[in-house]
Amino acid sequence: MRQIFGGIIGLAFWLSSMAAFAQAPKAEGTYVDKDGIIRWHKDQSEVQGFGVNYSVPFAHAYRMAQRLGISHEEAIQQDIYHFARLDFDLYRVHVWDTEISDSVGNLLQNDHLRLFDYAVNEMKKRGMKFVITPIAYWGNGWPERDFDTPGFATKYGKGACLTHSEAIKAQENYLAQFLHHVNPHTGIAYKDDPDIIAFEISNEPHHGGTYDEVKTFINRMVAAMRGTGTKKPVFYNMSHSIHLMDAYLDADVQGGTFQWYPTNLVANQQINGNFLPHVNEYEIPFAEDARFKKKAKLVYEFDAADVEGNYMYPAMARSFRTAGMQVATQFDYDAMFLAPYNSNYGTHYMSLPYAPQKALSLKIASAVFHQVPLHKSYGSYPENNSFENFRIDYSNDLTEMVTNTRFFYSNHTLTHPPAADKLQEIAGYGNSPIVRYDGKGAYFLDKLDENTWRLEVMPDAHWLSDPYAPISPKRQVAAVSYNKRDMQIDLPVLGMDFSILGINDQNKHSALAKNGSFEIEPGVYLLQKAGSKRQISTDTEYKNIRINEFVAPQQNLNITLVKNETALIQSAGKNNKIAFELIAPQLPRQVEVRLLLPGKHQTLKAEYVGQDRYELIIPEELSAHGTIEYNIIPEWEDGQKTFPAGLDGRPGQWDYYDRSTYALNLLPAEAPIVLWNAASDWKNTMRPWLPGIQLKPTYEAGQSQLLHHLDEIPLNEMGEKSIRIYTFKYSFRDKIKGRKENLGEKSKLVIKGQSLNSAKPTLEVALIDSRGMSYGHRITLHQENGIYKIPIDQLSPTQFAIVPRPYPGFMSWLAPYWPSDSLETEAIETLQISLVPATDDYQPEPLEYYLQEIWLE
Repeated sequence: MRQIFGGIIGLAFWLSSMAAFAQAPKAEGTYVDKDGIIRWHKDQSEVQGFGVNYSVPFAHAYRMAQRLGISHEEAIQQDIYHFARLDFDLYRVHVWDTEISDSVGNLLQNDHLRLFDYAVNEMKKRGMKFVITPIAYWGNGWPERDFDTPGFATKYGKGACLTHSEAIKAQENYLAQFLHHVNPHTGIAYKDDPDIIAFEISNEPHHGGTYDEVKTFINRMVAAMRGTGTKKPVFYNMSHSIHLMDAYLDADVQGGTFQWYPTNLVANQQINGNFLPHVNEYEIPFAEDARFKKKAKLVYEFDAADVEGNYMYPAMARSFRTAGMQVATQFDYDAMFLAPYNSNYGTHYMSLPYAPQKALSLKIASAVFHQVPLHKSYGSYPENNSFENFRIDYSNDLTEMVTNTRFFYSNHTLTHPPAADKLQEIAGYGNSPIVRYDGKGAYFLDKLDENTWRLEVMPDAHWLSDPYAPISPKRQVAAVSYNKRDMQIDLPVLGMDFSILGINDQNKHSALAKNGSFEIEPGVYLLQKAGSKRQISTDTEYKNIRINEFVAPQQNLNITLVKNETALIQSAGKNNKIAFELIAPQLPRQVEVRLLLPGKHQTLKAEYVGQDRYELIIPEELSAHGTIEYNIIPEWEDGQKTFPAGLDGRPGQWDYYDRSTYALNLLPAEAPIVLWNAASDWKNTMRPWLPGIQLKPTYEAGQSQLLHHLDEIPLNEMGEKSIRIYTFKYSFRDKIKGRKENLGEKSKLVIKGQSLNSAKPTLEVALIDSRGMSYGHRITLHQENGIYKIPIDQLSPTQFAIVPRPYPGFMSWLAPYWPSDSLETEAIETLQISLVPATDDYQPEPLEYYLQEIWLE
């Protein structure tokens, strides 16, 4: 009987186990396969994620919200809506452990952790995934001083955290508690959250020590995380201290994390030029290591720092995919309330309301990242500017994606989508064959059904000053304004006489388009084909938004200013012009230019050319060799202002006292074209810092010499490679734009410089055109001669120097030779000067020389 009863129990247990096995859900989350690919358990598909870093729960952004009386929760909701509009599906953050831990690694249940949990949950609602880095090691001050915090990183500092036994124990404790922490909004511990793709142990650890020490440290961190039961892939930073690469590759991690700042960081000013050769390839020196090929790869931070243009992001996304990256997150998205000041990380600037073209470029980069196959190569620059459905155009500061259903562009474009009647989504800035818009904000058109489109128009964005200059919450660098602007939409499915109905809060606008044209203010609208009777609820969802959602800052443009874009030096004769952008809370009814001429003045009306820009063609009879002084005078119904002073009124009125003017110098065609002058241009010259290079005044008034006192040509190590070279570059595009028509008449490149000791330094002097093609010639500086003339037809193809130097530091110094027939003299825009060894058997020797000026004649 006992045997029968036992058999029945055993059978019941077996049947219940089989039933449980049959009903068990498939494993959730991700894993790394034998080929180093992160995959989803549910269907074994490749993981692809693209998004941003974002830090409102922590550090400076957290404090600034407090100081400004802004709800952190509302700020997070607002920014995440913009993430949705820009197609970001991934969030990465290095958690400020110093704010949520104590000195022994206990997790603190405080406001920072609460807001982090809240942000994660809000992003989940929009379908986003996550890569979480629990340890940052940073203090919480930047850009301020560090504040007192209780964490282990504060007690030990970054270096000791990697070696001190008690600090290591604190990190083990902290990692275990962090992964065990249950997000109260989701009810799921982070160790189990299926939307977390991977954990990265720590942010940029910068190891010293030996192979054994580093490998042991990493494995202890991994063991602490695995001790929670998590099965998620664990990653470690592999772009720093790469002399320890063997330790990283042999440690118990499933992948490596990388960064890319191809134009360096913290220039304290915007930098100009064609930087696409910088991102031709994401070069990893250990890419062929068999161990590395089995590791998954992701990019935890990237940006084209300090670059004003919007053309870089899709190229970076392409190169990441070719290098095998499956996740990439830009650093750093500015909270909407902070973006007017860019005080969080001044070397970066990313905001849909305040930097719409850069944001649209990042949206296009997200599409690149999701569409380009892993490891697929598109050749080298410049051929790889066009790939799949994407095109990158540096000269027009344009990136675009064009398919049958999607049309995205970051600037004015003439590209016609192949099937306008099949389009489903449009996102753009400025004019295209489908949309013509005079405003300065991004717009989005989304097809809801056969007769209805959703139109979202962002406010006009204005850059008041250089957002990359030294930052302060006391200095507003950008603003938005709300204006009625002209728009025309040409979509076959809508016709030309569609209705326009405002649907966001307090938007009561209702109108009919005439021949596709209408006036519009920022907001959200339903566009419906004439005759359509369908009623659409404003709470209807479209993808990951509600159709009546609209998030934008209130108008905060409180000043009137002129951004003068006139070339300071122009060629005397025809086609001279004054060009400027007028930024004002209200559009003026007219703008005049007052020309000061010998013994008289002449006032002419400037022509509006779109997007707050104006031009005045100078009459031919006034374009002779000489100097023209002028004022710009906008007029509104209630008065006038005169610039450059910015004072109310105009010259000639009895109480107008300021005599300041703009000046335009007209030179004859045969005059030399100055490309670089040490006194005026060294401050804006891009170069690696060296202590032996300094500017010193000469006896000539207003002139300086750039003196070089070097013990030898610097040796630059790049991973396992090294090169002796020192390069500086200067973009003279704006400096010579008024004399471009004379470039073809010049035959010599002239350098004023001299050796000051017996050494004879060799300089390679090169001109780079707008295509990124570099043509140069080598000269040897002597003590006897101060002027060197190079016939332009003797310039030959040379290598493009990657200056500013990139992060990570293992990137090459020189890009490959690009295929090209000849230098396009009319398109030159950058000077490249390299100090190089004269021969392969270089022997170090002290160098002392100066450079003063470089010109064409």
